[in-house]
Order: sequence, then C-alpha cells, then structure tokens
Amino acid sequence: MLDFEHRKIYHSQNFVDMNETSIDYYRKKVEKALNSPTMKELTVGSLHEMMLRCEKMVESDEEFIKQAHEITDKLFTLGAVIEEMPNSNVLYVDCYKNGERYMAVLKLNYRTIPMSVVEEGNVRITKQQVLPMMGSAVDEAIIMNCDQKQLFLIEKKYTIDGKPDFYLNPQWIKGEEKLTDKQKISTMKKVIKKMDDIYNVNDGKALPLMKQEIQEKIDLNQPVKPLEVVKKVLEKDYQAQEESEIMMKDLGIGEEDQIQSLSLAAMDICKLVLDDEIEVKLPIEEYLSGNRVEKIKQDDGTYSIVVKDINEVIVK
Repeated sequence: MLDFEHRKIYHSQNFVDMNETSIDYYRKKVEKALNSPTMKELTVGSLHEMMLRCEKMVESDEEFIKQAHEITDKLFTLGAVIEEMPNSNVLYVDCYKNGERYMAVLKLNYRTIPMSVVEEGNVRITKQQVLPMMGSAVDEAIIMNCDQKQLFLIEKKYTIDGKPDFYLNPQWIKGEEKLTDKQKISTMKKVIKKMDDIYNVNDGKALPLMKQEIQEKIDLNQPVKPLEVVKKVLEKDYQAQEESEIMMKDLGIGEEDQIQSLSLAAMDICKLVLDDEIEVKLPIEEYLSGNRVEKIKQDDGTYSIVVKDINEVIVK
C-alpha cells in the first residue's frame, strides 16, 4: 500500500491469500486494465529498466517479490511530490492474454466516500477511503508483454507545476508513445467522414460501415487494422482510398498498427444525432439495410426520420 497521507509504504512480504470475493474483484480489475481503450503502447529498448524487471519477475517467486518492492518504492517516490496523489494499493499480476504472458502493475487509487459515525450518542458525517469499485476503470497501470517485449501504460493526469499533466512516462518510463486504441478509432472516424464528405463514397453510411467491418473482423477472430478497415470502407473510390492512406499515416497510423481493445456493444450500435440534440440508436444492420428506418427530405429542406414496423413503444 502507498500511504501518501502519512508518508509510508506497506510492502507485502508474501503472495496474497485471496477468498472468493477478492478473487472476483481483482480478476475484474486485471480484465479492465488489459482491455482498457486508454492503454497506450510505448516504444522502449530491450534493455529498458521495466523490460529487464519483467524478465527478472519471470525467474522466480523471490525475484517477483523483490522487483515488486522496488517498483512500489519508485511509484511512492514519484507520487510523494504530487500534492493531490491519493493513497492506493498496488497489485502485481502474472497473467496471460491471448496465450501471451504479461506482467501487470495496477495502481488502484482509493476513493473517498461519506459515512455516518456514532460517538457518545452523537451522529457525525466523516469520510472513509475505500478501494475503487469493481466495475470502474483502472486509473494507472504499467503492463509488460513478456513474450513480445512490449510495454504499455495507463496514465492519469495530476496537477504538476500548476497544470494537469502525466508523470509516469515523462518522469520515469520516457518511452515514445503510440496512439491508444481510443485515439485510433477517433482518427479512423475523422478520416472516413472527411473522405465521405468530399467524395460521397457511401451516401452518408461510411461510419456505420466502418463499425460493421470492425465487427466482422472481431467475429472472424481477425486482427483489426485501422488502415485496412478505412480502405475497405472507401473501396468504391480509388482516390478516396489513396488520400485516406496518406492522412492515416500522417496522423501516426501505419499498415501494421492494430486495435487490441474494443467495446463490442459499441460496434453493434449506430447512433443518429439530430441537430436538436435528439438521439436515435439502432442496430447497425437495421440502419444499413434501410428496411426499418427511412430518411425523407422535405420540401423545406429539413429531414424526417420514419421508423417502420413497430409493434409497441415502451418509454424508459
């Protein structure tokens, strides 16, 4: 535990014995970290401190604990000079994802909740620090792929020298950042929308087609390569394809870049956002087929959306 409030570190000397409740909690946290859309890969050398530590942690239980203690000390040193740094538990995990071995360092920042305390017949409201909820995102993590020699970070901004900034990579890891999966998706959307606006390749259906293409690759267990997906969506127009490839590469996405973590639910849904802030959500297939939803242009230049074959309307 990192107790920044009292300037203390509490090291575990042995592996933790977990009950059924704690196993569920920590398993969920590991899943959240390994599949986080904000996880970014850093380019570092094979002799980088964290890659060497990763190799050591694989050697034995004793070396795993030794490295964990040293990494915890480093996290404490960095966090101690940040005024708003919360107390936290640091979880070290040896795990596998898609058959590849990972070493993960999860920094679980405490949150503060109000609670009632009864003292000598009087009730007062105080605050208690507790671990983050099971389903919440992991704020900070260092994740190492032992097999592929890759290093990933999940970072949180704190006020440093009067302005919000990260600290893990700038002050410690110092790797060259690659785009996060969230940034890759955002870049794909921007490029596809711009090309569709210029060349009218898919009659306004480019973004739903992008989601459909991603979903198909996931269903077939194929790698999701952003550049490949964009070119597929724009395949009806060679010029749009060529320009999109140049734009994608200029924005930092190459041919071999992949998206690792995706929300499958988000890929199934198409959202129509109207200019009066009304939103209409429907399955991608329904929108692309046009059988159930029709967009009609009126004489005054406005549009009407007609949803057909509805048996019942439920207000939630």
